[in-house]
Amino acid sequence: MIFTKIDGNIKEREDLGHVHVESAIVKSDDLAKSILRVKSDHHNEYGIRLEEGKLENGSFFFIDDHHVLVLNVIPEEMIVITPKDMDDCGIIAHMLGNMHKPVKVKGGKISLLYDPVVAKNLEKSNVEFKVEEIQLEESLRYVDLS
Repeated sequence: MIFTKIDGNIKEREDLGHVHVESAIVKSDDLAKSILRVKSDHHNEYGIRLEEGKLENGSFFFIDDHHVLVLNVIPEEMIVITPKDMDDCGIIAHMLGNMHKPVKVKGGKISLLYDPVVAKNLEKSNVEFKVEEIQLEESLRYVDLS
């Protein structure tokens, strides 16, 4: 079966108690794809070929009136940086931009997938950071300046 349309997000629907849920585990990178093949916890294989929309943690697809497939993102090791001030933020943003790393900036924190080269560069530059297991809700993106 190939899905071409996201039917919703499981977190926004409370009326799905009557359906059987199959789960497919994906990596956060997979959320950026419009074409994807997944295997459910019931060992069924499904294809996803989106014509519009973007995948998120919890995106679901109706298999039939009584079954849905839900995408669940694997928690991944992430580098989380909390810049001390605007100067620190600018330096860190410049460094990460030069490494061409997609990031998430939210709540005064900069997060990106763990990379030993990035960690080493941050340590060399005396930038404080933490490594945490985080389940992303959407894929990391490159900053769009257009």
